[in-house]
Amino acid sequence: MSEHGTTSEGNPKERRKRKQRSQQVVVAEQAEAYGVSIPQDASGNERFLSPNDIGKILNVTGEAVKQWIYRRKLPAVKLANGYWKVKVTDFETFLRARHEIGKRHVLIADAKGVDNSDVAKAIDALGAQPVIARNYADALLKAMDHYPALFVITISDGDTDSWKLADKIRGTKQLRSLPIMFLSSKQLSDVDTERAVNLGAQAMLSRPFDFNLLKDEINRILIRSM
Repeated sequence: MSEHGTTSEGNPKERRKRKQRSQQVVVAEQAEAYGVSIPQDASGNERFLSPNDIGKILNVTGEAVKQWIYRRKLPAVKLANGYWKVKVTDFETFLRARHEIGKRHVLIADAKGVDNSDVAKAIDALGAQPVIARNYADALLKAMDHYPALFVITISDGDTDSWKLADKIRGTKQLRSLPIMFLSSKQLSDVDTERAVNLGAQAMLSRPFDFNLLKDEINRILIRSM
């Protein structure tokens, strides 16, 4: 006890130091979960990530990360040399926010010449929000921005981008566990069915299909993924 009758345990400065040390451990654990080593310096201040570091973690380009920074979705500090840096804790908050938003979004990856208005209507009827991606590149950008609860990927004759998209999703750390539904413009061949199964498809439907069946299948997947 000090001469003023205050123990070090009750000292505000000591409490702040203990809180800082506990935050350092949490930050390091969070970073390790993403496969990134972020050592703490001697002063106890947390390290920062560059846009390229975050891009490697999320499997996107550093430029895509900068767009989140420019749009004020991801807090960052611009250094005197012009480089951006992001606190690990701010990055974690950003990921949690993306996940919460994603619970309300279903991404529809359109195929050329296919009308998916019925799919969007079914998603809307379930209280979720459809997000339309017009092509492969657009789908990847929107997937990382919205972190959807479900991917609905349309397959049409001669279209290879749909399969490339599914492969990319399964190869992306932050997306690989999310469910995929395949919608085909015709009956899937045995080869395509096997490929969809190997990609972990939660459902496969071929047109024409009943609207209520479509809605029930989407609802089933969303409930299971909660």
